[in-house]
Amino acid sequence: MKILRSVLLFFAVLFSALITSFPLEAFSVFTRPTGDEFARFRENPPSGRNTAAHPLGYRPSPLDLSHVRPSASLRGELDILAAGAGGAPVFPRSFDLRELGALTPMRDQNPFGTCWAFASLASLESTFLKAGKGAFDFSEWHLAYFAYVDEDPSLPAFTATAPGFGSDPIFDQGGSVFQAAALLARWTGAVAESTRPYQNTSPWPESSRPRASDRAAKRLENVFLIQGEGLLDEEAVKYALMRWGAVSVRVVWDDGAYSEDHASFYNAPESGGGHIVTVVGWDDDFPAANFVAAPGRDGAWIVRNSWGTGWGEEGYFYLSYAEPTLGYPAVFLGGDDTAFDRIYQYDPLGWVNNIGAGGETAWFANIFESRGNETLEAVSFYVPAPDAFLRVEVRTGVARDDPGSGELVSVMEDILGPSGYHTVRLSRSVPLSGGRRFSVAVRVTTPGFLNPVAVESREIGYSDKADAEPGQSFISSDGVSWNDLTTLPGHGNSNVCLKAFTSVSSSGGGCSFGGESGVSGLLLLLPLVPVLWRRRK
Repeated sequence: MKILRSVLLFFAVLFSALITSFPLEAFSVFTRPTGDEFARFRENPPSGRNTAAHPLGYRPSPLDLSHVRPSASLRGELDILAAGAGGAPVFPRSFDLRELGALTPMRDQNPFGTCWAFASLASLESTFLKAGKGAFDFSEWHLAYFAYVDEDPSLPAFTATAPGFGSDPIFDQGGSVFQAAALLARWTGAVAESTRPYQNTSPWPESSRPRASDRAAKRLENVFLIQGEGLLDEEAVKYALMRWGAVSVRVVWDDGAYSEDHASFYNAPESGGGHIVTVVGWDDDFPAANFVAAPGRDGAWIVRNSWGTGWGEEGYFYLSYAEPTLGYPAVFLGGDDTAFDRIYQYDPLGWVNNIGAGGETAWFANIFESRGNETLEAVSFYVPAPDAFLRVEVRTGVARDDPGSGELVSVMEDILGPSGYHTVRLSRSVPLSGGRRFSVAVRVTTPGFLNPVAVESREIGYSDKADAEPGQSFISSDGVSWNDLTTLPGHGNSNVCLKAFTSVSSSGGGCSFGGESGVSGLLLLLPLVPVLWRRRK
């Protein structure tokens, strides 16, 4: 163990040297890329009814994620697995999470446009089962409700418009995995289904209306975004299924592309409406002849829908490997609801945009004021590109407008694999005193991507209620000179996406790198140091 620690420390120092040896540009020009899909959706929203026989419900986020790809750490682990098998293929010809007991029973979103909530929670339920952490049934009703109804003044809802997937002003708004991630990350759930059962009737009864006081059964810890849009990376998604569990994914749905005889789907014309489903396995030998149009190859993903057991093969169908309309495959991973007692945050609407100043490296920070004697245990944030280099600094007794002031009490460095939302446990717990300010500052380097900081911002038609105040979020190019984010042009209502988690009754003493974002990420990247070095040169 001492040797392992020494190796990890050596590479942490090496990566830190590599990062800081490159010149950093001043934050003079910020970019705020908005995805084309969101722009088209905002200009031409759905008509208020589904284009399919069953309800859909995908509403794009403003994010431009065309750059996201499977992480190098994942590729490295695949290479290790193949080498251990004598170079043999890593994956079996078929795989099905149902056979492992790693899926909960089929659900039915009818009659509402809530597929996004069903797919996101199906992944979360599956990963709990896959990890042997128990069987949970989470409430899609609760999640979808608070997406468009303010939970309280500090936890506002996303922008509601004319309902695009039906007539209900709340449950037919549609959504995405990014909205699900934002809601769950801010501790809006995950609530048990028994607390707020889904209502398969419209109008729904007033007695079913969720409450802010509904207690969470579990918490979200990570959302790993495997890639952006396009054909699914077969090795990456197969690996995710085998390691973590079910993977949510966006597909463009058209009933004409579905074969009832074979429960198969291949949308060659790429027409229809957005829908989110859940990949649960694969079959390399599923015949190409079983699709309504020729995909040009055998093989299909086994997919769980949210239209009940009376549709497809008891609710499941086969999706061609060649399907061109897929996007944003994501894995939701959770933890115990008692892991932390308090959350500090300024980004209740989550990841809306990315910002930068023309370089791969930037610092971002939040200043919080402790609400009592407690212990800082972990932080969370989004990384907008894979294989990010990370440094986290915690300071106490900071000035109101300078996150770099005060006493430096905790430093850790790590390398994160997938893009997405990460909860990172500190290498050393930090005692906090009530009424005193503390700061969390993160340096992030995203190789090949020039907008490394994820922010919540006000985007018309999506996050109109995003708000910010001076003295909350800060940006820096060097970790020394800091800019209040609200003072920068176009960012008066923006905050960086950075949360802090504390325990009120912790015994302290520190904890090791934790969860899926810790030592394993460093270990997987050790064989890739020469590759990463070449990329930086």
